[in-house]
Amino acid sequence: MLIMKRTVIFICLLLSLKTIDAQNFDFGIDAPKTVSWTFSSEKTGDSEFELAFKAKISAGFYMYGLEKTEGPLPLEFKFEKTGDYELTGETVPDRESREKFDGGFEVNVKYYEGEITFRQKVKIFAAKTEVRGTVRYQACSEEQCIPGDSEFLFSLEGVAGKPAAGSAAGSESAAAVKPAVAGESGSLLGFFILAFFMGLLGALTPCVFPMIPMTVSFFMSGTDKKAVIITKGLIFGLSITLIYTLTGLVVALTQNDAFATILSTHWIPNLLFFILFIAFALSFLGLFAITLPSGLANRADRQTDRGGYLASFFLAVTLATVSFSCTGPFIGTLLVQSARGGVALEPVLGMFGFGTGLGLPFVVFAFIPSLMKKLPKSGGWLNAVKVVFAFVIMAMSLKFLDIVDNYFTLGMISRDAVIAIWIVLAVFTGLYLLGKIKLLHDSDVKHVGIFRLILAMASFSFAVYLVPGLFGAPLSAVSAFMPAPEKQVFSFNSANSASVRTVMNTDNLCGTPKYSAFLSLPEGISGYFDLSEGLSCAKRKNRPVLLSFKGHNCSNCKKMEKGVFLDRRIINLLNEKFIVTGLYTDDRTELPENEHVNAPNGRVLKTIGAVNLNYETLTYGLNAQPYFVITDAEGKAITDGAGYETDADRFLQWLQKGLDLFNKNN
Repeated sequence: MLIMKRTVIFICLLLSLKTIDAQNFDFGIDAPKTVSWTFSSEKTGDSEFELAFKAKISAGFYMYGLEKTEGPLPLEFKFEKTGDYELTGETVPDRESREKFDGGFEVNVKYYEGEITFRQKVKIFAAKTEVRGTVRYQACSEEQCIPGDSEFLFSLEGVAGKPAAGSAAGSESAAAVKPAVAGESGSLLGFFILAFFMGLLGALTPCVFPMIPMTVSFFMSGTDKKAVIITKGLIFGLSITLIYTLTGLVVALTQNDAFATILSTHWIPNLLFFILFIAFALSFLGLFAITLPSGLANRADRQTDRGGYLASFFLAVTLATVSFSCTGPFIGTLLVQSARGGVALEPVLGMFGFGTGLGLPFVVFAFIPSLMKKLPKSGGWLNAVKVVFAFVIMAMSLKFLDIVDNYFTLGMISRDAVIAIWIVLAVFTGLYLLGKIKLLHDSDVKHVGIFRLILAMASFSFAVYLVPGLFGAPLSAVSAFMPAPEKQVFSFNSANSASVRTVMNTDNLCGTPKYSAFLSLPEGISGYFDLSEGLSCAKRKNRPVLLSFKGHNCSNCKKMEKGVFLDRRIINLLNEKFIVTGLYTDDRTELPENEHVNAPNGRVLKTIGAVNLNYETLTYGLNAQPYFVITDAEGKAITDGAGYETDADRFLQWLQKGLDLFNKNN
């Protein structure tokens, strides 16, 4: 369905643009004006202005919003790096976008119709400066989709302001002048459903499940009025949701680019997460109990004893406190995932979903108390739930340890070892569910129920699925949680093996690349990892350069390596016609002193990752990965950059466009 949709759009696009030069297809085309833009500015202070971007969308068309999805092109405001100014906040619309499900792309898309104005606040640091850039968009009707762009220029005059602390504003800086790029996270609806499901699972843990009948009995105590019982249940459920939502709100308010980057790549938070997850797992296995200070629960419990509707709130606080030892891993996983997602709404939405799922069973039983009779009795099955959770948490903890290993480039956590541990944990889970393994607090398993048998079969099936991964299979379903393919020690495909990974075919290069002993490109592709080396070789061979900004811990980079970069057409084109240069933005290897770089904010950048990230930010105005740019041997961009792409044909077309432009100019 997805391929058919894109094929139809491509054909319609070609028909509608048949008079346009082929080299202008896709990026910055001179398409029919489906959207007309007008630009204006308003002075709001001595050195502060508000820029207005007004779009008038033609009748019968709609324009996609700022949110980036796996489908259509999003709206993007790209600000050039010239001018003494910085952006204040994000570019925001004057009304909410509409949303619908696109059956072709199979994603929810947000769009605008009619007229819409976007506003962006800026602060200038000179008496007179210019703000230049381009707004890129895609407008569609029922028959066709047409991408387009429109350049903008604002001439601003005022009193020069002072850059904020740590700001990179200035004529030579672009760090503070960056476009409002939409987050790379997946569907918010999907994330909410995941959080809600985790909340329901949390209700099945031994810390929460036994409290369901106790809590419903509290709702019914002292009254037989159904309205009172339902009201107490609703207050309790809403309070649970509120408590967890406020937790997400705290994370959202403190979230920024630096926070997300540190959380994703720095060794300290990831080592702490690994230790915490292992501690939770051992606690679930019965080695010890994790409890919060008893005073927190006791204070809430004393308030509960006072009775009344307010008591339902304090009962919810008590539950949230005493259940932390069981719900902690769920909460931690959601908050870490949402903080890495890059969308400030995700922590709030995730905790809202979790709290809703956790509190829902209590509300349902308050509405229909007779269902209590159908609840299974608390017993050995609850401990079984804890043990299964322990095995899952152990498996997930290895992702954090892998990030620590990548940070120090230790090479101790291989992909094979992680897969082997996962296989053992999956087999242990299956044996445990069948009653073949018994722990200290377990009761005897006299017979295996249908549900337990199905779970055991799923565990063994998962173990079998993982086995080919020991020999280099991609395991695409769980690849995001695995170490990178280049960390595979043994593989039937020798090119995928770490033992031969450093042997690169340099026939089409100008010598052995620096850093190839520990940095790598997608399998089968030769290239460099140092910008000056790549440009120098491109000059000698008269080829264009493909700059690939990537990272050890970049999930989308891995997806592309296991997707579009496995296409033999792309591999051959890159090896024969380009000089590929992979610039890692999170590598911590320290450079020689003569290669250190002074950042605009005065810091001295000493590592490969810091220098490459600084170059990407200053040159292209963003710090996202993956990001690809085709340049000439002088480093001058030939085409617009490209980000995460899952369509090999589309990426190949973009590469061919850059190659054609290079050949035309040389």
